[in-house]
Amino acid sequence: MANFSTHLKASTIVSATLSSVLLSMSEVSGFQTLGLFIVGALAGLLPDLDSDKSKSLNSLFSIFAILAAGVLLLNFKFNSIIETWGLGLIVYLLFMFVIKPIFEHFTVHRATLHSISAVCMFGILAFHSSLLLGVTLHLSLLCSIFVFVGALTHLVLDECYSVDIDNKELKASFGTALKPIDLRYPFTSLAQVGITIGCVYFAMPHFSTITDLLYTWADRLQTITFLPNLSDYEWPIELS
Repeated sequence: MANFSTHLKASTIVSATLSSVLLSMSEVSGFQTLGLFIVGALAGLLPDLDSDKSKSLNSLFSIFAILAAGVLLLNFKFNSIIETWGLGLIVYLLFMFVIKPIFEHFTVHRATLHSISAVCMFGILAFHSSLLLGVTLHLSLLCSIFVFVGALTHLVLDECYSVDIDNKELKASFGTALKPIDLRYPFTSLAQVGITIGCVYFAMPHFSTITDLLYTWADRLQTITFLPNLSDYEWPIELS
């Protein structure tokens, strides 16, 4: 499987590509593009929340703890510096000493979080989390897409690393990442599917608006110019 650094680089490249397309479509502002880029890049690390390596797990939860604290601090006003620092510290400690031990105890690496069902769950949870934070539906849907694509990039990369090109054979880890659902852990897998279905149900009031947005994006994608028009440039004329 790919290591922490490789996953981060891959998701960063994919997220940067998506961000540049959105910017070319004039669909979001520069600041929003930067935010979506960061979300997509970090989403490429989500499936490794079940990592068995303590160093990688500490790095992951430190990143997400700082991100969560930052989001809360940006969305709520506080009367003093002490309150601001206190909330940031509480969120960080909550992630590192409450949530992280739960993940360490109940998760197995390359199990249920390395599956299509988990990627779908991450994406739909990102949508609802964004709405709860007061983000517009338009931006919430984009955030969900970036999380989905980032997490999916992680699984695809793991499967690519499971192929031994030199020896023309498949490693034992092949098929353990990019799978629809992990039947070895039925309770956890069903919980993921249940969360996803529940979130989709609560998103139903937005379906018509989401459909309109998707059609609009599809139309704008067709108008993007990928190659420069050379006739727009002035070329020096050589005098004979």
